[in-house]
Amino acid sequence: MKYQVTLTGKWLAAAAAILLALILAISATLVHGAGAAPLDAKSAVQTILAEKDHVTPTELAGWIIAKRNDYQLVDIRLPWQYDDYHIPGAINIPLSQLFEDSGLKQLERSKTVVLYGLGAGHAAQAQLMLVMRGYKALSLREGISAWWSDVITPMSLRSDSQSPAGYQQAKQLREHFLGAPGAAPSPAAAPVPEVPATPPAAQPAPGGEKKLKLGKGCS
Repeated sequence: MKYQVTLTGKWLAAAAAILLALILAISATLVHGAGAAPLDAKSAVQTILAEKDHVTPTELAGWIIAKRNDYQLVDIRLPWQYDDYHIPGAINIPLSQLFEDSGLKQLERSKTVVLYGLGAGHAAQAQLMLVMRGYKALSLREGISAWWSDVITPMSLRSDSQSPAGYQQAKQLREHFLGAPGAAPSPAAAPVPEVPATPPAAQPAPGGEKKLKLGKGCS
């Protein structure tokens, strides 16, 4: 006799949570060793489902403006990507080095470690691994891509609304990190490289003008 089982979205979410709890419990044993206190997998799963394992770009922007010192911002991208652009206050520990001794020594256990990458995937995975090691850790939701979209990009470029709510607040955040339009540049800002001018066309020397020789078929 065959039975057909239909799984609803609620059942799928519950099954995924149970599976994740089992994975966390096994991982805790591997990390802490047999006989050690197991990781509270149920609490970890509830934290993920309640979306308390991350911070949003606008929340992080508020932390930076408020000059909070109870968190440590870590960019896990490659060094050249960090050098190209990074969120103010972040340090760079590439993901490949994060769990090496040199990487872990840079993390402050007394603070909440906030990880971000290009998107959400790697930072969220690394955040979970840090939690399993006993760190207080969060990930930046959707990574630096969301930071650029939600904080840096003007709302007029990302909204079709005639009068989007919160546009003034978004404008204030953007101006804090980029400066108000027309504002004088900061003295500490790096000078803009000069574009070399196009060299003027060479002028023939006086008396040295030569007639253009025409080939066959030219008139």
